[in-house]
Amino acid sequence: MRGEAGLSPTAQAVLRVVAATLVEDGAPELGDRVARKVAALPRAADRAELDLLLRFFESRLVNLVLSGIPRPFTRMSPGQRERYLAAWATSRLPPRRKAFQALKRLVTVTHYTTAGVARALGYPGPLGPPPAVPKPIRPISITADTILTCDVVIVGSGAGGGVVAAELAATGRDVIVLEKGGYRNEADFTHQEGEALEGMYDAGGLLATRDLGVVILQGATLGGGTVINYTTSFPTPDAVREEWARDHTLPHFARPEFTRSLDIVAQRLGVNTAHAAPSGRDRVLIRGLERLGWHHGLLPRNVRGCSQDDGCGYCGYGCRRGAKQSTLVTYLQDAAARGTRFVVSCDVRRVVIERGMATGVEGRVGPHVLTVRAPTVVVAAGSVHSPALLLRSGIQLPALGRHLALHPATAVLADMDEDVRPWTGTVQAHYSDQFADLDQGYGFKLETAPVHPSLQALAVPWESAAQYRERMTRLPRTALAGILLRDRFGGRVSIDRDGVPIVDYRLSRYDAGHLRRAIAAGAEVLEAAGAREIWLPLARSISYRPGPRRAREEWLHRVDVAGWGPNELLLVTFHQMASCRMGASARTSVVDAEHRVWGVPGLYVVDASVFPTASGVNPMLTVMGIAHRAAGAIATHTI
Repeated sequence: MRGEAGLSPTAQAVLRVVAATLVEDGAPELGDRVARKVAALPRAADRAELDLLLRFFESRLVNLVLSGIPRPFTRMSPGQRERYLAAWATSRLPPRRKAFQALKRLVTVTHYTTAGVARALGYPGPLGPPPAVPKPIRPISITADTILTCDVVIVGSGAGGGVVAAELAATGRDVIVLEKGGYRNEADFTHQEGEALEGMYDAGGLLATRDLGVVILQGATLGGGTVINYTTSFPTPDAVREEWARDHTLPHFARPEFTRSLDIVAQRLGVNTAHAAPSGRDRVLIRGLERLGWHHGLLPRNVRGCSQDDGCGYCGYGCRRGAKQSTLVTYLQDAAARGTRFVVSCDVRRVVIERGMATGVEGRVGPHVLTVRAPTVVVAAGSVHSPALLLRSGIQLPALGRHLALHPATAVLADMDEDVRPWTGTVQAHYSDQFADLDQGYGFKLETAPVHPSLQALAVPWESAAQYRERMTRLPRTALAGILLRDRFGGRVSIDRDGVPIVDYRLSRYDAGHLRRAIAAGAEVLEAAGAREIWLPLARSISYRPGPRRAREEWLHRVDVAGWGPNELLLVTFHQMASCRMGASARTSVVDAEHRVWGVPGLYVVDASVFPTASGVNPMLTVMGIAHRAAGAIATHTI
């Protein structure tokens, strides 16, 4: 029998004790709240795996073999339970590390994103209530099985879908936009972490690769990732444009037409470097870079009237001022003003293909079936969901779902003597390209990002409840050198028997070499900035205090010995790309130079999944430039 939360009674009972072991000051109902999150995980296989894992914890035989303690987990002493979990965290066996990280992330993130819990860390939570701003877009209410018709149906409302919707609506097309997430605007941005993660991020912020080696953070709300991103608006680097034109036979990327599209969308978004006042995090980064004589520059941002104050650091949970020029406040409103219709909370299950041509889509809004009939279908659901939708629709192309790039990100962190309050200030203001080109355009950027309790909870190694809590209390004086890696060799998106996407990704030896270089560079920057202690988001606590000769080199050696493979070092992706890549042949790509899916007239893909490779920079502006050009091509095809 399964409980209401989707776990068996035995598993729920064990989970309550696991939660109490991981978090020493957790509420009595913490385990039950985590169980409800387990029930909401997208894949049935993941839910079943966690249920089985927790029931294994109660097996005397399993525990005797794995830990030498012949007792059910719930009957162990508190010290035994801590030693038991710590051994799973650093096990040589990847499945055990995966199991530990699944439980640690669920419990600690749930705990520290509970309203008011993190105040004991010095974290204030939301800075007042959200403003009373009316919603300018009126989505269609779907209250029964429904059939709609239009000229163009667009799946997704972010950087790709939003721009295409506005541009095609401007030509007089009847456009419908379908969004998987809900509709939230400034009045709904409570800045409560738990609420924002559940309501604005895909899978409630719990999406990850199959092995949990990479946490996948992406938007699931009207406006997509543009609503929750950090406003960084780099144009596509010239060297990357030339690479795509040359190596993938896509000459338009190196031509003025694409430059024009980039310029047009940058102007609409108000991209500028005048709103780059450094946060406390940025000041630490800049200080270290300048003392080393390394490059740093101002980040271009898509903002108008940004306050650049403490509240700006909460922008990953929605910009209350409306300063962030997301598609929510730009292109989607442009489209709505021209008659575009919107449906939110819509899970599109398949593209309808009749006689070899796309004729619409089918999806669900709650319990109701929605069918949209249209001669033109634009898929802009992102690099995880776009290939999954095409796979569910029966598209068979060798490259479909392959070549996935993630810009795997991590950070070197430091305890400072000064107050940094890393959750405050401009979301991103400065960066360094000192190591952006280590080999043929591949390398890494150094940036910062706001660190709220949820991210700190993911990063802090767990060895005991007391040790974990003590490290969490250092949040106000935590600084970081964020690492954004341009990965050369990619992963894959497939689907399970229910059509739910599965992401497989393993850092290649080539990319791992660059990551090792990045970790060393990040530590050097923080050391130069005056860090008191430097650490990594590893499964085990390994840190060093700058000062003694060769301290950094010895620390790096200890890091290498500990390992930084899957679930040993925290990796996060904010940028997913290239899983439906563009190219010159159906053998090696999914769409042609005008975004048409090979072999299926009327079907287009317009999002970061069409990148031929990783862009090496935050991809939003590239996606929008691509979408602007794509809209022109689609318009000529549908006259």
